[in-house]
Amino acid sequence: MHNVKIVYCRPCGYLDRALDTAREILSYFEDVKVELEQGKNGIFDVYVDGELKLSRYQLKRFPEIQEILMEIGKKKQVT
Repeated sequence: MHNVKIVYCRPCGYLDRALDTAREILSYFEDVKVELEQGKNGIFDVYVDGELKLSRYQLKRFPEIQEILMEIGKKKQVT
């Protein structure tokens, strides 16, 4: 079982995006646990097994769902 954590800025209105992302992940992978965590200051970060994989700040845009699914898939191949 892999753990995915999405840290999102609720004051910025990113809750819907976080929920949609979680729904996509859960519909694609059967053995993944998804956790949502409220953040601030425009954050939208995706962690896989505790490791930051995609960050809105680093990318200078929101991560695409396909990018997120690929990062999770890479992690699943390793284990």
